[in-house]
Amino acid sequence: MVGKILGNRYEILEEIGNGGMARVFRAHCKLLNRNVAVKVLRPELAKDQEFLARFNTEAQAAAALSHPNIVSIYDVGSEDGLQYIIMEYVEGQTLKDYIDANKKLSWQQAVEFSIQICKGLEHAHKNHIVHRDIKPHNIILTPEGVLKVTDFGIARAATSATVTMGGNTIGSVHYFSPEQARGGYTDEKSDIYSVGVVMYEMLTGRVPFESDSPVSIAIKHLQEKPVSPKEYNIAIPLAVEAIILKAMSKEQSMRYQSSAGLLDDLYAAQKQPDIVPEEVPELANNFSTRKIPAVNIAEVNEQAEKEKKPKTASDKKAVIWAIITSVVIVSILIFGTIAVVYPGAFSSSKNVEMPVPDLVGQKYDDIKDTYKNKKITINMVQQVPSKEYEKGVIISQDPKTGKMIKTPIEINVVVSAGIKDITIDNYINKIATDARLDIEKLGLNVKEIKESSDTVTEGVIIRTVPQAGYTLKAGEEITIYVSQGAGKNQTTMPNLIGEDVQQARRVISDNKLREGKITEVPSDKPKNVVLTQSVSRGTNVDEYTEIDLTVSSGLSASTGNTQVIPQTPVPVKPVTDIKTKSMTINIPQDQEKTTIKILQDGKTIHNMTHSRDEKAFNINITGNGVVSLEIYYNGSLYASKTVTL
Repeated sequence: MVGKILGNRYEILEEIGNGGMARVFRAHCKLLNRNVAVKVLRPELAKDQEFLARFNTEAQAAAALSHPNIVSIYDVGSEDGLQYIIMEYVEGQTLKDYIDANKKLSWQQAVEFSIQICKGLEHAHKNHIVHRDIKPHNIILTPEGVLKVTDFGIARAATSATVTMGGNTIGSVHYFSPEQARGGYTDEKSDIYSVGVVMYEMLTGRVPFESDSPVSIAIKHLQEKPVSPKEYNIAIPLAVEAIILKAMSKEQSMRYQSSAGLLDDLYAAQKQPDIVPEEVPELANNFSTRKIPAVNIAEVNEQAEKEKKPKTASDKKAVIWAIITSVVIVSILIFGTIAVVYPGAFSSSKNVEMPVPDLVGQKYDDIKDTYKNKKITINMVQQVPSKEYEKGVIISQDPKTGKMIKTPIEINVVVSAGIKDITIDNYINKIATDARLDIEKLGLNVKEIKESSDTVTEGVIIRTVPQAGYTLKAGEEITIYVSQGAGKNQTTMPNLIGEDVQQARRVISDNKLREGKITEVPSDKPKNVVLTQSVSRGTNVDEYTEIDLTVSSGLSASTGNTQVIPQTPVPVKPVTDIKTKSMTINIPQDQEKTTIKILQDGKTIHNMTHSRDEKAFNINITGNGVVSLEIYYNGSLYASKTVTL
């Protein structure tokens, strides 16, 4: 494979991985001058048409994902019987290799790693994609300490997610959820179970279930309780142990219901590692029983029988004192053990332990004094704008509902200030970077567009839309037009031939060009149809260049043709036939910024400068039937394709 060029674009440089499904290579993309990872399916899988269809569907779905903790998918293709997927190339090692090298990770590092994994999964789950094969082998750790989840190319949309045991099994059984082990329905909560197993391994250096065969391990996931991770690592805080316990619950309904919920508790555990984040099932229900030190009374009695002999008075006193001493020592051991395992067992506090009430969604003024007789104080610590909650309604609380805490309790709440009206200041002639920070602090979103200017310094705002004095709501968008210095902007000439002249004039205006001379000539084409244009389609041309058109005047009487040929009206499809399809456009990663222009049937539908940090963006294609698209990167044609609507 080394030296082979796929798709006339990707040159294979070296093999960097080898798994059960595919081989992975580092390759160089000649078009964009960057390294990529190429995953080539094994021949036996490439011949399986059912699997192949699913692979392509899932890879295309996963290509829409763009997140710092997910390895991006760029392309899918086939050539000479090879089926391959092009992915972001990430320097680093797998999390599995890192665990093997370090044996046990500190709980702080394990929690931080888990947060990064969950962030990536949260993004995927919001896009209705379930990974189904979360394991340390599929997570890459960069030298900068960033985790990236890979292999979303074999993920399946949540709406059709099922996994079957046997020849169709995908993933490693050590990290299977119970529903995967039984071949049942899988959803986001299956990924959460696998994250719990990965946390278990990071903190203990071992997986929770081991056996000689995959089937035996799968059965253990279904039936057996794992040993508490604290048995292998006493340094694990209670909050972290409880998170693992909940994530690994065998019943889906008992697990975290979303990655967001798991993330909340991981953040809480970082701040308060010894406070269980929320009520969870008893440890004994999910983990095997803890070991408690005990005195072997039988051995003591047996030894006493062997040593029976007549006792003197002093001997009897010695025996009595020995018995008393033994009882005291045993009592200390027993009570000491209980105190360590159950720290609150001997508490003599008169304060009552009760669950934290649920305050979110209630009016602060209505309930702020309601709980005083229950020794609960409610403190408003912040008011923030909110679209979701009315003014005065509680948005969040700390501690969260459901926790068991002894009174007196203080609950800090964040209250909605409603949707804030924001009057736009005058940002013209201000530095764009400073203005962006000021605008975002107000709660507005900022869209930035670059423009050439002979009068405004580069990096300074030329104008804003809306302009100064207009009022927006928090969360709405303001567009700032920023100078990129002197020089003319260019646009790509669209195709106008065959269009009605009125439509052609609109396209000229939309593309920041100027209407030039329009000449009518006799033609067998319908009247007012454009026959020629002064600038060829696809040519880069300065903005506001004049475009001359030649249009048809229809058949002339001078041709000697006395027959009147009626013009056949072009059928106009009803509005109900108009369809919209979303399309993902990847942004080149080999340069800081790229101007991306997209033409639909010759008309510009997108022309913006994008930062590589965006990774990708979605654009809506609207129309009916088959439409043609042309994609330009920095004025050069990158791709042409057709889309069926």
